[in-house]
Amino acid sequence: MRAFGAGSAAVLLVAAAVVSALAAANTVGFARLTGSLVWALLGGAAAAVPASIIIAFLLRRRERRVTPTAVGSLVRRPVAGPIVLSACAAVLSISWLYPGSGRVHPEPISGMQWIQRPDGSRLALHVSRGAAATQPPVIVVHGGPGVADMAHDAAAFAALATDRDVYVYDRVGTGASTRLADPTGYTTARAVQDLEAVRAGTGADRVVLLGHSWGARFAVAYLQQHRDHVAALVLSAPDELPLDGRQPPPGDLTSRLDTGRKARLYLRLAGPRNLFTYAMTAADPGVAHAIAGDREMDRRFAGIYRASTPALFCDEHQTAKVGTTGVGYYAHYVPQLHFDPTDVPLRAGELSRTTVPVLLIKPACDYLPWPSSGYRTAFPRMQLVMLPGAGHAAYLEQPRLYVDVVHAFLAGEPLPLPTIDGNAIPATYRGTR
Repeated sequence: MRAFGAGSAAVLLVAAAVVSALAAANTVGFARLTGSLVWALLGGAAAAVPASIIIAFLLRRRERRVTPTAVGSLVRRPVAGPIVLSACAAVLSISWLYPGSGRVHPEPISGMQWIQRPDGSRLALHVSRGAAATQPPVIVVHGGPGVADMAHDAAAFAALATDRDVYVYDRVGTGASTRLADPTGYTTARAVQDLEAVRAGTGADRVVLLGHSWGARFAVAYLQQHRDHVAALVLSAPDELPLDGRQPPPGDLTSRLDTGRKARLYLRLAGPRNLFTYAMTAADPGVAHAIAGDREMDRRFAGIYRASTPALFCDEHQTAKVGTTGVGYYAHYVPQLHFDPTDVPLRAGELSRTTVPVLLIKPACDYLPWPSSGYRTAFPRMQLVMLPGAGHAAYLEQPRLYVDVVHAFLAGEPLPLPTIDGNAIPATYRGTR
């Protein structure tokens, strides 16, 4: 018979890992079924006890066939075996229960202002004043949906502040703005309401909306509800529109990462606490928020986002141009994991009657797919340009050309780039198809 020393300890460790994983899975499952933190934790514990007894019994049968060792002797005991196994599982469970420490702080920016909302929350705002502000102001709606970067965005879009003021704000749940106690509050309806508050704060009846990435969805939803307040619409590297209740597939940011960076990102994502909190967010955002608060999850999300920023650029060495500390985990993941087709549904027929000028800027190295026919259906008169030498963060990678395009569009002048119909993908396009 073979010795069962180190092997016995290894088997015990694997068994404890199985019990711990079952407890985590049951915690998530009970959260989905009950929506209760108490029941979720009780469900996880309830799964661990019988699992420890059953697995300890199986280990005890195995131990009888091998030479006794110190570890094997413990496992053989009918009472001590399950207790030892449960204790080992409890220790391993710290890997998905312990929240860690630390937090991220949005990069400071001078001139920050605040907009107070009726529920007590605040929106952080920065205004770049135009030297001769005679035209409708620009409001920049950042992407993510939970990725704010006011420090870099305000500086980049300030170049548009010539004949108009430029407003950059952090949506609720991101950047320096308030985090909501209920993470299910990060809806398109809320985004439209807050955008209207920013519009009202400008004092202008009509504004230009510049929606970047997911922010384009919010800008389009605002246009649908408040078309009289929109002078023009700029869609910057947008994802697909969820027209008529359809949920488009999410973009895969990893598609533009090399193998090494992709492996490092996946290793970070595969951490026990990261896997557990993500699964819990998918099961029930309220329970997830009670188990893992904003401070922890914003910090974790910042690390994940930092590892993926090379995918935002044509030249991956320009990642220092984007900030990663203004992220909001729940504002980012809840709208994606819990898509609600009734949350300000975008109607193609209604949008197609839009008469305001629309410009879509597609970066040549974007990780999001080439714009579908949905945009041409919603905005049949829109202009589409492809920005060469730029990734998803086009306004940071090619700032001068980007601003020139937007300036010309808003002035009604010929664009410095050719417009394309979008039906055929240009041969020079290097992004996701």
